Amino acid sequence: MKPYKLLTHTDMDGAACAILANIAYKGNTDITYINNPNDCTKKLIAMGTEYKNYEGIFVTDCSFDVDEVQQENPKILNHIKLFDHHLTAVEDFKAYKWATVTEILDGRPTCGAELFYRYLQNKGLITKRDFFIEQVRLYDTWEFAKYSSQMPKYLATMVFKLGLQYTVKAFTERLAKKDLNELTLFNEYERTILAYEAEREAKDVSGFMQTAYKGRLESEGKEYSFCLTYNNSRYTSSIGNKICEEYRVDIAFMVNLNHDKIEVRTTRDDLNLGEIMSKFYAGGGHPKASGGDIAGIAEDTAKAILGKMGKVIEIGKTKQSL
Repeated sequence: MKPYKLLTHTDMDGAACAILANIAYKGNTDITYINNPNDCTKKLIAMGTEYKNYEGIFVTDCSFDVDEVQQENPKILNHIKLFDHHLTAVEDFKAYKWATVTEILDGRPTCGAELFYRYLQNKGLITKRDFFIEQVRLYDTWEFAKYSSQMPKYLATMVFKLGLQYTVKAFTERLAKKDLNELTLFNEYERTILAYEAEREAKDVSGFMQTAYKGRLESEGKEYSFCLTYNNSRYTSSIGNKICEEYRVDIAFMVNLNHDKIEVRTTRDDLNLGEIMSKFYAGGGHPKASGGDIAGIAEDTAKAILGKMGKVIEIGKTKQSL
């Protein structure tokens, strides 16, 4: 039995936590990848007394229903250390000393991997891997969009294009003894794949933007300009941010009817999308990037979907050709 258990998210931030655990504990970590908080809650409850087989349990870049776990498997909480940066989790865990949950670190947005990395550094379990962790942070907080480098975005693309297991294995080996840099982050094979993917993404983003609906929405006394598109691609953040910039709207809504999900993005600093999604769509996330549930919508129309949030004042097909 491996001495540590890690429950982590399935994106690059979560993968980075798995990579850090592999290096710090020399592969002696039992890793489970989690898609959403409900999965994490169920996993912790289902462990029963199995937690006694581990020296500790880490939960990174995702959270869980602490009240439900406390009720069903209370003793496991004494073995958990949580590292999460989602704003909607801050209030739930602020009273627990074993939880490190913050959206801001050293005056800038942080990510789960950076919080876990700081913990491992303080324990003397890992030496500097600052460059790699910064690339993960820049993408996960979308701060990389302010700069010219696309390396953070390419790093995140690896998880989707080459797979989670490939990414974790490759970077565990690559980072085992030292940090990386601009020249060593990717090998030639990966650069070829990522270049092709970038071209494909540009075409898909343009296509989804030209089949969007634009309008105004009134919710709880406030009015928002919005753009909505139906999106079944993995380019959600790229589409959302491009929509906000090109169409100059407050909120970009991206609906995936195949999975009954809605993703939202904004470039405004005064909007909290995590709060909006939590209130109207049983979801959550970050102020500028969040998501929720649209299960139960009878008709796949923009008005029906947005009607959960408020009154659609105006809506029409976008005509801009990009």
